[in-house]
Amino acid sequence: MSSLNALVTTTLIALAGVLGSLSACELGRPSHWRQIDRWRDPAPLLFRLLIPIAQHFSPRIQLANPLRLKLQQKLDRAGIGYAILPPELLLLRALTSITAGGLATAVSLLLDPTIGEAIGIAVTALAGGALYPDIWLNDHGRRRQRRFARQFPALLELLGLSVRAGLSFSAALTQSVAQLEPGPLADEMQRVEREIRTGLSRHEALERLARRIDLAAVKSFVSAIIQADETGGAISQALNDQATQRRRERFAIAEKKANEAPVKMLAPLVGLLFPVTFLIIGFPIAIQFIDGGLL
Repeated sequence: MSSLNALVTTTLIALAGVLGSLSACELGRPSHWRQIDRWRDPAPLLFRLLIPIAQHFSPRIQLANPLRLKLQQKLDRAGIGYAILPPELLLLRALTSITAGGLATAVSLLLDPTIGEAIGIAVTALAGGALYPDIWLNDHGRRRQRRFARQFPALLELLGLSVRAGLSFSAALTQSVAQLEPGPLADEMQRVEREIRTGLSRHEALERLARRIDLAAVKSFVSAIIQADETGGAISQALNDQATQRRRERFAIAEKKANEAPVKMLAPLVGLLFPVTFLIIGFPIAIQFIDGGLL
């Protein structure tokens, strides 16, 4: 067992040294900070530590278009489509898996487990590390969608007011986005503005927005704007209808959650509060029975 521990420990130290050296060399290149990927947004902290290694090997990975589009949509939904590329996401899965497996194995060796336990811990850590990027992306994407949906009706009302005041849709969008608080809604609408300014049609920019956010409310808004443009309808009326509908949906969701609250409270009440209450009431009675010799 001691020889096995020594072999595994030496292997992990060597692997950590190689990965650390590659990362340090990539970050330390003089041209790194001046020339490479100026378009990138900052990546999340944990991924940022592993990105240099992923960037080094990602050009060698060729992805099929369906897989690339699926990964890109997941990254866009989480708001880091300009920070991590699809091939880099695959490499990050492998790197987080290796990191988690190495740390778990190193810690388990200190506890002197059996071979079966050490293998089980390592396999569990490898699987958890491989799944972590997807878990983080899904969770962050859902939280980002909720924030977007919460702020979206206010944007629609601002757009409607600006268009009714005589501004074009593009000018109204610029004025409305300037009034938004920092968050996913402001980031996404600024991206729509940039795409329109760089020559993309308004319809295509809005359709890209709907694909990135993947919310029914945004898809309905984009469809309404495109239909108003194609049929010559009033965009202000379409925006007003969309804002009213989104407000009604928010009230309906709030009412639904309020109605679900009593049901969700049953489990804590039954599992935590009621047993304590019965214990407080029943304990003196049980003591009296014991003192009276009845128990």
